[in-house]
Amino acid sequence: MPTVRDFMTKGVVTIDVQKTVFEAAEIMTQTEIGDLVVIDGKTPVGIVTERDFVRRVIAKRKALDSKVSEIMTTPLWVVYVDNSLNEAARKMVARKIRRLPVLEKNELVGIITSTDLARHLSKKTLTEEILEILGHYSVPDFFDKPQNPQDLHTPDSK
Repeated sequence: MPTVRDFMTKGVVTIDVQKTVFEAAEIMTQTEIGDLVVIDGKTPVGIVTERDFVRRVIAKRKALDSKVSEIMTTPLWVVYVDNSLNEAARKMVARKIRRLPVLEKNELVGIITSTDLARHLSKKTLTEEILEILGHYSVPDFFDKPQNPQDLHTPDSK
């Protein structure tokens, strides 16, 4: 069974809890990412996302020199490297979040996102690949529209 370690992003970008909202925005812009894990020393204590900027900075007209600790999301929900992908997905759904920092021996080693989970789900199984190679099976691309709407087959169609 695939684990979080197999699909997480390594090299998490972090920001110190005492840095400013402006500094966080600069880092996110320069690195082209949508979140920063907030750390106090080496300990992850929160996360700042683009959503936090909209809801806690822009909507509340918060000063850009405010501390990142004032807008970060806490408590910080995490998973461990050996957790299953199913466990990570369930935690994301239950908490209505899209990102989970990943810990190993209580140290930050990665982050897993809803995009990482989607990437895993989009991969073909070994059986599908073998059958497709043998020509006995064609894996449907569920994102293509049928040429003719009447070609759509649903459980209710006859």
